[in-house]
Amino acid sequence: MRRIGILGGSFNPVHSGHLRLAIEVAEALRPERIDLVPCAVPPHKEGHGLLPFGLRLSLLRAAVRPFAALAVNALEGGRSGPSYTWDTLHAYRAAEPEAAPFFILGGEDFEMLPHWHRGLELPRIADFVVVPRAGSGPEAFRAALSARWPDAVPLPPEPGGMAHPAPRLSQGTERHLLPGGPYGDTMLTFLPLPRLDISASLLRGKWLRGADIRLLVPDDVDSLLRAHADEVRRCWMSAADTPQATAPRPGCRPPCPSGPSKAPPKDAPCE
Repeated sequence: MRRIGILGGSFNPVHSGHLRLAIEVAEALRPERIDLVPCAVPPHKEGHGLLPFGLRLSLLRAAVRPFAALAVNALEGGRSGPSYTWDTLHAYRAAEPEAAPFFILGGEDFEMLPHWHRGLELPRIADFVVVPRAGSGPEAFRAALSARWPDAVPLPPEPGGMAHPAPRLSQGTERHLLPGGPYGDTMLTFLPLPRLDISASLLRGKWLRGADIRLLVPDDVDSLLRAHADEVRRCWMSAADTPQATAPRPGCRPPCPSGPSKAPPKDAPCE
């Protein structure tokens, strides 16, 4: 069965940390492809300061162009309402029923799944690949499994003879089979990978100060940000000038508008 990785996020902007994560997962698990899926209306963030969906989509497409294993899926561009992972995973299941999607997220987000929309059900409708983040390693992964998915069955790390093959697994990889989902059994994998500590908020601050962000973002992304400098500055400065914009609140507002007041498209799988 074909495997498709899903890496969701605001990508405001996409940076080298996103790309390295996607590439490392692609090299470890060898899926058919990994899709980067931008949100239009992240349910967990204030929309103030978010670049328009179309611009973030252009930045992503420019970023993945050199990498055959990576793609961009704009499915959230036509969706109304907040961008929920629940909806995105079902959309993948409907669009490619013969494929097995897996959702990529950091360990700290995996621990927070109970606070996501139908979060406890998410690992039952698609495979999950959890990568370590600061303060969230294998012990936290196991603790989350024990507390929230106690029926998950640990599996040996060696591939072969399984419905979910995992070639080239690195030392420290852990796999757990979660039975009885609506699409069949799913796999929860803890995958140790190298980390690049780059944050989009760090990049936005540097860019607004006129600092050089080359090597932190692909050259084509840097060029596009420069080409749209007025629009980028207007959006990112609006967030920098509004302290409450950084505090997560229930509900969402549309991304920073560009040009005529046309409702921006809504988007997908970041929580």
